[in-house]
Amino acid sequence: MINMKKNNGNGNDKNNNDKSFISETKSQPLDKSYRNPKYVKDEEEIIKTIFESIPKESQITTARFEGPNIALYTKNPRFSLTELTYYLSSLSKNLKKRFVVKSDQSIRLKEDETRSIVSRILPKDVVVSALFCDDATGEVVLEVNKPEAVISETIISIAEATGWIAHLRRSPHIPSLSIKNIHTILKSSSKERSNFLRELGKRVFREPLIMKEDETQKGNISERTLLNNKQNKTWNNKEVYIFCLGGVKQVGRSCFIVVTSESKIMLDCGINPGENNSIDAYPRIDWFDFKLDELDAIIISHAHIDHQGFLPTLFKYGYDGPVYCTEPTLPLMNLLQLDSIKISQNNGVYCPYEIRDINEIIKHCITLPYGKPTDISPDITITLNNAGHIMGSATVHLNISGAHNILYSGDYKYAKTQLLDSAVSNYPRVETLITESTYGASSDLMPDQRVVYNSFTENINKTLTNGGKVLIPVPAVGRAQEIMLVLDKEMKEGRLIEAPIYIEGMISEASAIHMSYAHYLGQDVRRSVSQGINPFQSEYFTVVNGWGKRDEVLKDPNPAIIMATSGMLEGGPSVEYFKEIVTQENNKIIFVSYQINGTLGRRVLDGNTNEVSMMEKNGKVKVIPLKCKTQKIDGFSGHSDFNQILNFVSRIKPKRVLVNHGERTKSENTASTIYNKLGIRSSVPDIREILKLR
Repeated sequence: MINMKKNNGNGNDKNNNDKSFISETKSQPLDKSYRNPKYVKDEEEIIKTIFESIPKESQITTARFEGPNIALYTKNPRFSLTELTYYLSSLSKNLKKRFVVKSDQSIRLKEDETRSIVSRILPKDVVVSALFCDDATGEVVLEVNKPEAVISETIISIAEATGWIAHLRRSPHIPSLSIKNIHTILKSSSKERSNFLRELGKRVFREPLIMKEDETQKGNISERTLLNNKQNKTWNNKEVYIFCLGGVKQVGRSCFIVVTSESKIMLDCGINPGENNSIDAYPRIDWFDFKLDELDAIIISHAHIDHQGFLPTLFKYGYDGPVYCTEPTLPLMNLLQLDSIKISQNNGVYCPYEIRDINEIIKHCITLPYGKPTDISPDITITLNNAGHIMGSATVHLNISGAHNILYSGDYKYAKTQLLDSAVSNYPRVETLITESTYGASSDLMPDQRVVYNSFTENINKTLTNGGKVLIPVPAVGRAQEIMLVLDKEMKEGRLIEAPIYIEGMISEASAIHMSYAHYLGQDVRRSVSQGINPFQSEYFTVVNGWGKRDEVLKDPNPAIIMATSGMLEGGPSVEYFKEIVTQENNKIIFVSYQINGTLGRRVLDGNTNEVSMMEKNGKVKVIPLKCKTQKIDGFSGHSDFNQILNFVSRIKPKRVLVNHGERTKSENTASTIYNKLGIRSSVPDIREILKLR
């Protein structure tokens, strides 16, 4: 089983190096025993029940476990997408399984024929910009300019005429290279993914290793399960443990593993971008004594690097199981992972994974919409809900066989912003809440939104009036889109002095992904998009591509606003602008996002240095004096402030709170306040600590 290692410190083993993780994990053989059909609980009996319960008119040819669902293949899409749903609703309640209807492969047309027929069926004002037929899912993905104009009857007509069930996305203002890359990988691996889903279904619906007491008494237990019960006397079906492998008493490398008698589930797998030493930068997976293939699933709360940046490395060293996340998180995650490789290559820094490892994630990723309960193992059902942090960010609710409920908050914003709605806080039952505490000090209170905008505008206006340039380093995902909306609105309404706004880095690509998944944005933005307004395009925005254009912007003597990635000045075009901007006293750098300890952005913001040594284009090191002003504008953060954290916790009403994702003092303050003010047991775990939740 699991080696319950004792926590003997804070995890700062300075003598270890990159090889510690690699050697300890790669050497372990992968256990493929779960792929044996005998591990599936009564599959033949369940399939028999399905065929006996549904009408023959549905023309279901095959029913089988696939991933977290039972897949039904039909030759009659119209009936199966309409009248069959009544029968499946009843079956789902009785069998406690979820169904997905797919078209039988024999009725699916080729992609070219499908494209032609779809164009004729869709309304005349609906234009298809991209079409992708996915053999593994039986879906045809349609990127269209007006998805809201396509009614359900049209979807049924497409399925009936082409044999493909249509899935709609909005066409972005520019083609998304990330989405195109994902489609290419999915198309080339359709057979591999079909096999993966089939094997995963066997694992998700396998016979429990340890049966409940009432099942044992009733005699509903196999000889194999009885043997497993005897061999695992240290476990019972109600025990739940959580292993803290990162993200506690720090911001970065978020990673937890939930362990039950049946399952091992990883929550996030990030890195700490402010650390150079691998033992402090990566999750402490080297310490958790397990085989990678023992993990039933990895759940990614959102796309930021400190929550998923180590995920490709797990695939590099043997993991081949499922990754669950929301629909927009996959392309955003792919974008940031590829950028990490690029930055590492440009800076001559070690990157623990390669492009092929990122591609493996795409093949193994199962995307889920908000609010859909999904079985991911014999005893765990997860539900993802809006966290309000960035597009697609999710709180993760784990229901463990009715025995325990965990809510992992990830990063969340318990307040509405320009870009997103507030985090969902309506949960019927939560025993353990794992909450972030990035702004967990009692003084971490965000000002009113209008006050934030006024301060932001005044600071920019003062610099522009003095003939200077304003550099706004932004994370490409989330803060960039929020700032774009604010700048455009403030300038249009005359509060912000008109000046060119230059945008460089991955911002344009990230914004295109935002448009493709606009239904994940806040209500106000969704309304604008449905009216044909693109919130990420403006007459004031100029996209900068390449060194030449960047030099033109910097040499131009006129005032300007520059938005560039990355937000913490850790690689990317913002660093190149930084080298020039900081040397002039009339310029200014405005930080609008959290700066992790150890990053250049944090050092500059704290005023701990008057000069910075940086690499030039010719490879020589140059000492750059810091002469310009800096300013941190609070209120744009996608994290909850102190009061919002307390309000969220009081709304959830958990029995226990574990505080993570915050500097030590902030996490400890959050925990003590939750206990003193709300009367809820709370604590701040240590790295490599094991907690028994039940």
